[in-house]
This record gives sequence, structure tokens and C-alpha cells, in this order.
Amino acid sequence: MGTTLESKLQRLALSLAVVITMVLGLMPGMCPGKALADDAGAGHAAPALKPAADETYPLWIGETQVTSTNNTGQGWSFVPAANGNPATLTLSGFSYTGPGHVETLQDYDGEWDYYRHAPIFWNAESELVVELKGESSVVVTADSADGSVSEGIVGEADDEDDEEEYYDEDEDPTHNYCGVFCAGSLTIRGARSLTANAGAIEDGDAGIFAKGDVNIEGGSVSATGYAYGIYSYEGTVAIGANAGTVTAETTGAEHSLHGISAEYGDVTIDGGTVTARGYRGISVGGDIVINGGEVSAQCSVPESYTTSIMAPCGIACDYGTLTVNGGSLTAKGHQYGIYAVRHPSSGETELVPGIVINDGSVVAESRESESSAIGINGCIMTVKGGSVQATGSGNKAYGVSAINSNGESGSASLVVEEGVSSFIAQGPAGAINADTGVTNAVLGLGYSDVAGTEGKTAIAVGTEGEVSVEASAGGKDLSGYKRVLFPATAASATTSPAGKSLPYTGQPQELVTAGTASGGTIQYSLDGKTYVAELPIATDPGTYTIYYKLVGDASHVDSQVQTVTSTIAEKAYPVPTMSNSKGSAFASQTDEITYTVNQEVPNWATSVRTWVDLESVLQYTMDASDVAVTCEGATLSSAKVSVDGQRLTVAIDDATALRGKTMQISYNAKLRSGAELGPYLNAEGNVASVPYQAHTSFDDESKVVSSQVENVKFRVSAASGSSAGATKSSLAKTGDAMSYAVPAALAELAAAMLALAARRRMRD
Repeated sequence: MGTTLESKLQRLALSLAVVITMVLGLMPGMCPGKALADDAGAGHAAPALKPAADETYPLWIGETQVTSTNNTGQGWSFVPAANGNPATLTLSGFSYTGPGHVETLQDYDGEWDYYRHAPIFWNAESELVVELKGESSVVVTADSADGSVSEGIVGEADDEDDEEEYYDEDEDPTHNYCGVFCAGSLTIRGARSLTANAGAIEDGDAGIFAKGDVNIEGGSVSATGYAYGIYSYEGTVAIGANAGTVTAETTGAEHSLHGISAEYGDVTIDGGTVTARGYRGISVGGDIVINGGEVSAQCSVPESYTTSIMAPCGIACDYGTLTVNGGSLTAKGHQYGIYAVRHPSSGETELVPGIVINDGSVVAESRESESSAIGINGCIMTVKGGSVQATGSGNKAYGVSAINSNGESGSASLVVEEGVSSFIAQGPAGAINADTGVTNAVLGLGYSDVAGTEGKTAIAVGTEGEVSVEASAGGKDLSGYKRVLFPATAASATTSPAGKSLPYTGQPQELVTAGTASGGTIQYSLDGKTYVAELPIATDPGTYTIYYKLVGDASHVDSQVQTVTSTIAEKAYPVPTMSNSKGSAFASQTDEITYTVNQEVPNWATSVRTWVDLESVLQYTMDASDVAVTCEGATLSSAKVSVDGQRLTVAIDDATALRGKTMQISYNAKLRSGAELGPYLNAEGNVASVPYQAHTSFDDESKVVSSQVENVKFRVSAASGSSAGATKSSLAKTGDAMSYAVPAALAELAAAMLALAARRRMRD
């Protein structure tokens, strides 16, 4: 048979081994690294297994592509997208200077190819998240071959002629340098910072470039490019409420350079401190919405720049609407501070508001001086709240211009609603220029000069309070004013004037206590017609109504007229008062009595004359020179004192220094020797009351005021004895009986009358 069973089995085993080796070699991922055991019958070894391939990612850091085995470096690390989480590049102190990675890309409009350079290069349409955990920066420099690309990037030349043709300037694509390039959407978050600077070379495009959205959710970002600071081609630029300081600026001087630009999308700012500088600080193809933060949009062209068809401005919103809901916006431009004329887009048949301000603060200024530089240029502008200040410079400049850019009249307007806290527009050519005028729901002020110091006129509220765009056709023409202010807040009183209750002084007196004002000055009037700043005065007694109003300053209107009431009392004639030092405690007829007269001098008196008349039973015990006339303890040397018989007179010709004070007059007297006290005895006959009283006249008027009648009292005893020449009653010592001396004729008559009376009693 020739072949044994054993040899057949050996050949079969060898064939199976070969087949198994071939199958394993063809299976994916199978790269055996160890040879199979030698087959004794075949005489050779099986092939070895190959190692697994390294996975690459569409991300370059510097000039190095990130792979699964090269995903970390000095100051950076990368995690690819997985489980619904986006691809994330973490920067923690990353620093790079150089041209970065370069690729040949086609323009998104499909018109040309160009070289794109970037130290951080994401070439995928998916999202890239950049997490900031340190202070990181990239600085872009030109390629080492004077701006050309390195050999082998797009293919190698076969010979010198081909190389020269390959690098022909006319055929080479354009070079664009960026700090960060993202073919998809870019999100930046974290708490630290990133600086992306591509502005040092003329081919520098953008500090940050994204085909899709650019979202800055946190951290501080500084992006500088020759053409753009931050740029989104077809997405939006959004700066979140938790963002830090965001600066986007350009270094070029051409008219298409923008600090922040969304070519076909919107720009939304919710927070942070945002500064955008360029030929146009912020420029969009869609809408701009500012909800918060501090935003500064600045035109960085030189003041000597000659304007072109692309107006240099702080904000440019040609086809969308600028809406401010909060925060603060400062827009300073060369030709315009804010340019938002709202050109109609495809399919739009009517113009809609180019600017809507609901809240927050807006300051817009232009600086061009040779022609028409306008603070805010917007087709339809509606101010519903917040504060706005628009300033235009140049001999043809307006603060606000609401003119339809299509040249169609009757469709552009300015509407000021009730919620506005402050709206100010001013310009050398006029404060406001609007096709259909201004419709305002609040009182305003207009001025004939930009400074707001001349020609102040109140601007009435719009017809029936209509403030909608549809009602704006009835708006006012305010082009004659160089400055306008809405609302015109009335001046208010910090302290209101107060009426007075005044005594009569005979002199002019201020009728009110002056008030203080906020936003103006207080003026007064006694007739309600003529108002002056001086306090009103009056002299005569009476009740006065004082009118006053607050006259507004340059920023306020006059207040409503109010009144206070003041009075000047009738002339006061203070009566004198008198007292004596003895009362009824006389010990003898020789005791002296000290009289004191107190006389108040009224506020109106210029002279005073006071006098007293002694009863005849009394006599003065001093000369006129001894009479004391004092005031508040001081002797009045100006007092003229005279004694004429029983009358003592004190006259002060100039009493102005005594107004409101009280003078005292003191003098001494006693009972006259042999005084007849009978007429002064009381019913019981034991007390004699001698009256005294003072009298005063002021300013030699006929009117005399007198003190109350008082009495000095003397105790007398019963009649006893008689002696010739005695008075009817004479004062003895206190407690002694009073002795009467009866003449002889009267005694005989009395005796006869007594005898006659006795006989009649006997007869009866």
C-alpha cells in the first residue's frame, strides 16, 4: 500500500497547523508576536503577531497631534468625548509661542483654499471644551519660511522647477493665524485664564476662531487678532453670567476688523467685564442681547481716520436688533457709538425696532468732529426702562438719529415709555432726528444748547399717552433742541419752607423759615405771580399767605406751587407792674416806702416814657438823681428822670437796645407830716389804704397803658383826746391807739348836744 496510517496522521496534523496559522493571521487585531513551534515535518516557523494601532484625535497642541498614547503634556491634558460628554482640553499653566499646527482648509463659502495655523487646533465639527485650571497663554508667530508652509504639508515637489511653481505667490493659499481654532463649537469654562494672541503678524486672523458657537462660561479670556478678537463664523458668541474679564481686540487698521464678531449669528452677554475693541467693537449678522455685566465696545481707529462705507463704531447691528435688558453698556465709536439701523432681511416687509432698551445703563458717544458723528443711529428705537445717554459730535451730529436707512419716510421713530429712568440725547446739529418724531409717555425737557443751560422748555407727554410704534406717527418734532431729557423730574424740597408766628416789631420781618431743595432752588411770592429767591418780608400786623415753588435746575422741571401761612401779631402794649417794700408793716410815720416799677419794652418801641403820681398824703424822699433806672442789673445812663410835684417821670428817647427787655425804676417815699388819712380809712376806720399806679406811653403815642392799682396800707388806732392843730388821724406806732385833737368850739358844741340829748331821755 506504500503509505502507513501513522504517516497519514502526521501529514494531516501539519496541514491543520498551517490552516490555523493562516486563519489567525487574517483575523483583525491579531498580530502574534511569538512564532509558533517549529514543525519537524515542514522545517520552518509560523509568522509573529503585530502590535495594536495608536488612536488619533482631531486636536493639535503646538505642532503635535494628540493621540491615545500622547494625550498629556506640559500644562495640558485631553479627554476624548465619551458617554455623552464632549471632548475636553484642560489647560493648567500651558504656555506656547510659535506658528502652531497648520492645515490646508477650504473657505466655508467654498471659494478658495487657505492655510490655517493655530497652536490649539480642533479640526472637527463637534464641540471642544477648554477647561481653565491655570494661567495659560498662546502667542502666535509666523511660519519659519517667511509665512509659507513647511515642506510636505500639501505634497513635495519633484524637482527645483516644480518647487518654484509650488511656492508661486499667486497660487499659494492665504495664511491665517489664530490663537485657538475650532472647526466646531468652542466652550471655555473654569476659574482661571487664557490669553490667545495672534495680533503680532499681518496674517493674524483671530485670537479665538470657531466655525460654530463660542461660549465663555467662566474664567478670564483675552483674545487678540489682527482681524478679530473673538470670531464665530456661523454660530453665536455667548458670554455667561459667571465669566470673569473678557477682552477681545484687533491690531489691524482695516475696515473689516472687529473685536467680537458673529458673522451670521448673535452675541449674548449675561455677565463679566467685557471689552471689545476694533474698527467695530462688536459686530453681528444677527442680534445683540445684553442681560448683564459691564460691557465696553470701542472703536479703535485713530481720530484722524477718514470714514468709509463701513462705518467705524462701537456696536454694529445691521440686520438684527440690539436689546439691553440689564447691566451696563458703553459704546464709543468714531462715526457712531451704536449703529443699529435694522436693514430688512430677506422676506421682511416691515421695519422692526433696531434698538430696544428694557433696563440697565447705556452710554453711546461718537467722536468724529468733521461731519455727522451720531451717538445712536437706529431706525426704530424704543426705550422702555433703564438709563440712556447718547452724545453726537461734529457739526452735523445728532445724539440720536432715527432715520430709515432705506430712505423711506414715515417709518422711523423714537419711543420713550413710562419705565425709563433717564434718557438724554445731545448733539451740535440737534438732540434727536427722527422721521416721524418722538412719542413720549413722560414729561421731558428741551434745551437750545448742548450744555443744557439755555432755552429750557418743558416737553409735554405724547398724545393721550400713546407710546407704541404704531402710534408714533403722531410724535413730536424735537429737532430744534440741542439737548433733551426724559423724564423731566420735578425739583423737590429736602426741607419744606415753614410759616412763622411773629410779634409786631415795627420793622420788616422774614415771613418764612427758608427751605432747602434738591434738583433746583426755592422761589417765593406774596401774590402768586412774581417769584423770587429772596424770602418774603412784611411789617404790618396780619395773616399772610406765602406761595412757593421749586424752580428746577438744568435736569429738573419746576414743581407745583404750594403755600404756607404766617402771621404778624397786632402791636403789643405791655403794661407796667408795681410793688412796694412795706406793704402794711409801717412802724412809724417816718418809715420810707421803696416803690419799684417794672416795664417791658416791646420789640417795636423806639422810645419809652413812664411816670407815677404820688397821692398827696405821700412825699418823695429823694431827688431825681437818686432814682434808680436799670435793665438786667445795669444802670441805664440814657434815662432822663424828673420830679415835678407829685409826678416822677422816666423818659428814654432811644429804647431800641431795650426791645424785648424789662427795665426797673426804683424810688423812695413816705407819709407826709400832718397828712389827712381820713379819705383813705376803711369801714372800720383802722386801716388807711393809699393807692399807687404807674403809666407808660411808647413812641409818644396817645395810647397810655397803666398798671393795676395797688395800695400801701397804714394801721390807725381809735380816736382819743384832743389837741389843737392835730390832723384828723395821724399814724402812731403799730398797735397804738390813734389820738384825735378836737378844737374848743367843737368841744363846747358837742357838750351842749350831749346835755340836750340827756334832757330828752329824762322827759321820755
